[in-house]
Amino acid sequence: MQVFHKLEEVARGLSGHARTCVAIGNFDGVHLGHAAILRGLTQCAQRSQSQAVVLTFFPHPVEVLRPGTKLERLTTTEEKLELLQARGLDAVLVENFNAELATLSAEVFFEKYLVQGLRARNLSVGYNFRFGKDRQGDTALLTRLCQKTGIELSVQAPFEVEGEKVSSSGVRLLLAEGDTLKAARWLGRPYRMVGSVTHGDQRGGDIGFPTANLKYPSDKLVPKTGVYVTRALWQKQSFASVTNIGVRPTFYADGQSSVHVETHLIDFQSRLYDERIEVEFLGRIRDEMRFPSVDALKQQIAADVAFAKKQILSP
Repeated sequence: MQVFHKLEEVARGLSGHARTCVAIGNFDGVHLGHAAILRGLTQCAQRSQSQAVVLTFFPHPVEVLRPGTKLERLTTTEEKLELLQARGLDAVLVENFNAELATLSAEVFFEKYLVQGLRARNLSVGYNFRFGKDRQGDTALLTRLCQKTGIELSVQAPFEVEGEKVSSSGVRLLLAEGDTLKAARWLGRPYRMVGSVTHGDQRGGDIGFPTANLKYPSDKLVPKTGVYVTRALWQKQSFASVTNIGVRPTFYADGQSSVHVETHLIDFQSRLYDERIEVEFLGRIRDEMRFPSVDALKQQIAADVAFAKKQILSP
C-alpha cells in the first residue's frame, strides 16, 4: 500500500492507473462501520480494475475548525495506516487539514480532490459525511455533484451492533466509561495502546509484581482509570497481563501523580526497558483504589492476576 501526503504525489505514484475508487473519512479507530465502507471500496476496485484509495486527514478537522480542541484519538496515524493496509487498499492519501483546506467550498473541494486529483470513478462515504467550508456539503449535494460528473456514489448506511449505531465518538465514550468489551465489539477487535517501556519508580517490582510503564502518544485516548485484563504483545509473542491505569493512590496522595499506564506481564521474566509493546484491553476488573497497606494491595493484585489468567488462559 502506498502512502501519500500531498495530492500532487498521487498522480505520480499511481501513474498507469487511469481511475480510482475513493473513500473519504477520518477513519479514526477503523471500526466496523468503516470496515463496511472499505469492503465496498475494494470490491468496487476489483470490479472496475481501478485502484482502491482512501482520502483521510491529519490533524483531525475538528482541531482546526475549533482551535484549542484536543481530540483523543483511537488510532495514531501509524496505527490507522496499519489497519487500512490490512483491508487491502492500494493507496492512502493523508492530507494535511489546515485553514486553507477548511476554506474550500464543497464544490471546489470535490473538483480539486475527486475529479482532477484522484480521478475517481466511484466514491464511498458514510451516511453522515459532510465536506467543504462550514461543512456545507452533505450527501444530497454530493449526489448531485457525482451525477453531474459521472462518478458513481456509494453511501454507507448506519452500521449497527445490537441495535446501536457504531461511530468513533461512540467508541470514545465507551472507553471513557471503561467498557472495553463493548468497545471491542464496535471496533471488531480489542482496543490497543502502543508505546515504549520507560523507567518507572520500581514500586511494582518491589512488591513482587513488576510492571512495564508505557509511554504513549499524548493524543492517544486512555481508557477510564482502573484495572484491566489485557494481552501484551512483544516481538510477535503474546502474554497474559494485567494493566493498571491511574494515579497509584496507595503510594501517592491525590494530585501528586499523573495518570500512568502500567502493565504486569504474567509469568514473564525479561526486561523491557525501551522496548515497543502493544497492550490489548480485554475487559475491566475493577476501579483503581487506595489500600490501607502495601500488603493489602499485594493481595488484591494477586487476585487480579489470578482472575486475568483464568480469563485469558482457560479453554
